[in-house]
Amino acid sequence: MKIRDNRWRTAASWLTALGLLAGGVGAAFLPWVGERAVALQLTGPGLAEFVKFLPAVRLGEVHIQRLYFLLPLFTAMLTLPLAAVNRTVSLPGGLRWLFRLAAVPLALASLSPVWTPAILVSAEFRLQTILALTSMGLVVVGPVFKRLPWPWLAVGLAVAGTASIILPVRAFGLVQAGIAEAYNHPVVLGWGWTVTVLGLGAAVVGSLWLAAIRKNPAE
Repeated sequence: MKIRDNRWRTAASWLTALGLLAGGVGAAFLPWVGERAVALQLTGPGLAEFVKFLPAVRLGEVHIQRLYFLLPLFTAMLTLPLAAVNRTVSLPGGLRWLFRLAAVPLALASLSPVWTPAILVSAEFRLQTILALTSMGLVVVGPVFKRLPWPWLAVGLAVAGTASIILPVRAFGLVQAGIAEAYNHPVVLGWGWTVTVLGLGAAVVGSLWLAAIRKNPAE
């Protein structure tokens, strides 16, 4: 029974960690609006910037929270370093470090495209800067939180992950017509978004599965 429980814990741990990593990569670096020309492809952060310049948004005809497009990235980059160090997670030590360090490029991708002090601390980008610094801080001090109760983390991930899937889709629906007009053809969310959804979905399932597994009495 103990061996089977350990195997399930390992499987759930891998599902959670790899899901967060895939969701983060999809949210940060893969195209949400795909075009043959690379210059016209939009990632999650790119979409968050692009929508600001749509005529309907600039004229106030469409009210949109552009940070919704960054929500999946925020979820992945803040949860990954916490999950990687948690004592409930069954992962080799070296891989724990790799998963923690993977949060750094994700955090950097969430920042303003222009990295000047004045821009980073401006009202528009201040929250992004704070969350990016928090993520990188968790990479360093993550072990302090290794005893964080896993059910708390799992529920938090489930809530954030669900919001990270629903809210960007709703926001995209508000600006889809404007983007299509700018591109001069219909647009839909692309394969980068699919990777993001599958990754975060897997992470949510894995984390809840891990929370449901009986803790090994020998620990």
